[in-house]
Amino acid sequence: MNTPLTTEQQIQAVLSALAEVQACDNCGARFRFGDLDCPHCGAELDDYFRGWAGRLLEKLGIYPGGPGV
Repeated sequence: MNTPLTTEQQIQAVLSALAEVQACDNCGARFRFGDLDCPHCGAELDDYFRGWAGRLLEKLGIYPGGPGV
């Protein structure tokens, strides 16, 4: 059984996740949070961000088995 993360560990996990390089699955161009479409090829990024958020919530122990895992 996994030990729950402390609040400080959760904060560090969020900051670390925000610092990850985000790249379009379609063309590989880098994008930033707040972009709705890839700035290079125009691909929609909603599915990417939903998967990223699900993985983060699971890492934080908030949403075990969440989407995008």
